[in-house]
Amino acid sequence: MTTVMDTLLIPAGSVEIQAAGKQPAISIVAYTGGLMTVSGWGPVVIDLSAIDTSAGQISILADHDATLSGVVGYGRAAVANGKLVVSGTIAPSTEAAKQIIELARSGFLFQASVGVAPNEWERVRSGESVHANGRVIKATGSGFTLVRSSVLKEVSIVAIGADAGTSVSIAARQGEEALMTTDVQTAEQVREEAAAETERISAVRRICNGRFGDIEARAIREQWNEQRTELEVLRASRPAAPTIYSSHVVPTRHVIEAAILSHMGHEKLAEKHLGAQAAQQARDLRATSLVDLCRAALSVDGRDVPSGREALIRAALSTYSLPVALGDAANKVLLDSYTESPATWRSFAAIKSAVNFKDHTGVRPSQTGDLEEVAPDGELKHGSLKESTYKFSVDTFGKMISIDRRDIVNDDLGVFEDTANALGRAAMRSLSDLVYKVLLANADGFFAAGNANYDAGAGTALSSASLATGVARMLAQRDDEARDLDIRPRTLLVPPELQQAAKELLQSDFVQRASNDLPTGNALKNVVSLEVEPRLSNSARFDGTSAKAWYLFAGPQDMALIVAFLQGKQTPTVEFFGLDADPNKLAATWRVYFDYGCVLGDYRSAYRAKGEA
Repeated sequence: MTTVMDTLLIPAGSVEIQAAGKQPAISIVAYTGGLMTVSGWGPVVIDLSAIDTSAGQISILADHDATLSGVVGYGRAAVANGKLVVSGTIAPSTEAAKQIIELARSGFLFQASVGVAPNEWERVRSGESVHANGRVIKATGSGFTLVRSSVLKEVSIVAIGADAGTSVSIAARQGEEALMTTDVQTAEQVREEAAAETERISAVRRICNGRFGDIEARAIREQWNEQRTELEVLRASRPAAPTIYSSHVVPTRHVIEAAILSHMGHEKLAEKHLGAQAAQQARDLRATSLVDLCRAALSVDGRDVPSGREALIRAALSTYSLPVALGDAANKVLLDSYTESPATWRSFAAIKSAVNFKDHTGVRPSQTGDLEEVAPDGELKHGSLKESTYKFSVDTFGKMISIDRRDIVNDDLGVFEDTANALGRAAMRSLSDLVYKVLLANADGFFAAGNANYDAGAGTALSSASLATGVARMLAQRDDEARDLDIRPRTLLVPPELQQAAKELLQSDFVQRASNDLPTGNALKNVVSLEVEPRLSNSARFDGTSAKAWYLFAGPQDMALIVAFLQGKQTPTVEFFGLDADPNKLAATWRVYFDYGCVLGDYRSAYRAKGEA
């Protein structure tokens, strides 16, 4: 999944304030790399190998107050030994900073919380293990959320942190008195590592002296010691030998493609897919316009360059190199946009590969029977699939879009990028449309009381009691011979109208009870993950919608829903044609097509409630 979530507030490990001067120093072990409980999200692990701390200056706030009155100071962040460390300076001129320093002097025990904006995350189920932050972390209970990539936004000093078990003490020095720092709960090793890291970063900054920003950033990020940093600064300080520049770059199709991506503002995408050398050669090409790219394409194909602007563009678009480079570049932008588009069905749908467009046969995993004891003679008994199979197939979905010749002549490469982005989003949108059309159509009574996977009538509105009923129904599913199928619900799927109610059910620590002699803990907290799908209530586009109905699904391996792709290709194909593609139009043409299909699978792995109060 790649949609940006709300900011996570991470409980910090330790905070130190040294108030010896006008601008006291502060050092925070913000996150020690393990499993933590975050309010509103449940168990979370942040992968520090992909946390973005490149913003440079990190704001230090009071209670996550992003206004000027809430500013405490500023600092820099670094990842060291599987931990997130923030070190910086307090600005004592602000009211928030003054209050924190005074409370620290009186012995108040502070905690800290770090604001992180996740970009990409995944759910780790109970019993599964992942490698993160230099350790193996195993999921227990209902599992946890692993944030694969994120951006560090800020760090805050708070009275009570997101994790009540973390306690931090701060003591600030008055005048010339000795510094006192007490860490109530953080282990001695963590304190020593934090102090050592702070000292190392200070030494690096002293050596670089504000003159070698690139070396300073790399030294902090890669854990250089003082000797390594001094050596790199010494090398950078030596007089450089004269550099001979060559204004002539022999272009290739890959270099032209990299230049197109760079011209669109996707230089990182060019380097990722085409390599650092092609990206550098594209920069050396110094192509600042579509006309320059056309000249390069004509050079690659060994053709003469016409004198007129329109003749030059037309000639280049009739070559092999430029249309292919434009198509490949657009394809990369399209795929990047496609993968960033939300697809809630991936949480519960099984992915299959179809070798052709004919009907394919699959087997429902809940109806294959049990293994039987082998007789002494070694004979194995034959089983029968009976009604345990299902059919699936794929079709082709596509569209053609033309770009006016005037946009090309006017050197508007932005229209190529916009078209590619739009096609990428449209490809994922059309696939998701098909998935939910199939789900809402409820073919052959997939959701039915007789299948023990559907409830209607009073009491089915989303609530603690109705959700518990749905969970119990799925857990109790058995085959025709009364064998328990061990199917576990994994995902709660709701329309936007039920999002708040669903989050309250799954993320609240307590449930209000009418009588004080009953337990108040939330037995359903994080029992399943949540997906919110707007198509479920979009009656203008889909049949069978409801703003009240909600669904439970088991994991993809239980195949409640199957999404199939031709030969396993889960991404669309885009092709670009030059101005001569259609003799009836003065336009360049894009063609995108995608081969996929969807079918309902095993009804035992799904549950629907009508949602009536």
